[in-house]
Amino acid sequence: MGQLKERVNAYRKACQKAVDFQISFLQPDGGYIWEGYPSDAFHKQPYAWQLLGRTSEAERLLNWVKANKLEPDGQLTGFNGDMYKHNWLFKGAHKLGRFDISYPLMNYILSCQAPCGGFPHFAGDKLTRSLATSWAGVSMLYNGDMDNAEKIAKCCISMIEQQPDENKFYFKTTFDGKLMTDANNPDTEYIDTTKTKQCYWEVGFIMIFFCRMYQATGEQKYLDYTKGLLDFMLRCREDNYEYWGSGKSALGSALYYSLTGDERGKEAALRFCEFVVRTQRAEGGFQYEDEPDELIIYVDHAACFTVWVGETIMVLEGVDGIS
Repeated sequence: MGQLKERVNAYRKACQKAVDFQISFLQPDGGYIWEGYPSDAFHKQPYAWQLLGRTSEAERLLNWVKANKLEPDGQLTGFNGDMYKHNWLFKGAHKLGRFDISYPLMNYILSCQAPCGGFPHFAGDKLTRSLATSWAGVSMLYNGDMDNAEKIAKCCISMIEQQPDENKFYFKTTFDGKLMTDANNPDTEYIDTTKTKQCYWEVGFIMIFFCRMYQATGEQKYLDYTKGLLDFMLRCREDNYEYWGSGKSALGSALYYSLTGDERGKEAALRFCEFVVRTQRAEGGFQYEDEPDELIIYVDHAACFTVWVGETIMVLEGVDGIS
């Protein structure tokens, strides 16, 4: 237990360093745009900052968002209808009780829902995607909207049950719910267990969502499906929990461990946390060899990893009594 406590303290310090790095770019007016920095890359910060107790900075940023970026229909100016990013900001605002921002955002998000219950990555896309769909599902739970949460869950279950190959995970469907595979769409995308550097988040977000659905409903099927997804992740190559895209499945695995006691979930989550500590740059950000050497990468990973590692710490502390 003592050794694990030391490891968890190192994870916590990495998160704090990452948040300090992000906040160093907060502008005098509370904004998060400056020369050369993208105009749609502040969506994760309110969530990450409040998780580490930096609520005043998060409030300043949200005030700036409301004054400068929130449109009358609830979408964010310059975000091109990105459902993934809108759901990130929804959660950050909602957790802080900023319903003046989160409710309009939710209204816009729901306006983009497909008939099958899923969501496209961008509002103008013709296919739904796991990343946007399952992350929206978590938002519905935060919003207390069980009807839409269950509709989204059915969409995710259908996506899983249509998978034709145990070593691939296809993550796009038509708006009526038909899975896009090599057989019907040669240009479709999937996770391949035989290759490294895969988009593991497409599975990870469903794991998070299904664990949260189990918490909300107590229905065993959500843990059963999560077990299947964990089994899939563990069949992937050696970077399955040691890649910049592994954080979502790490938190999903930690949640699964907390609900079932399956030690595989705990060990997988700890592997990602170790990866974060090992690869953090001196200033607090992150950037890897397969990515552009750009500030947006440093800052975005700093926000993202703060959430996945920070919430994983809370889960493990709650189960194992680490403090």
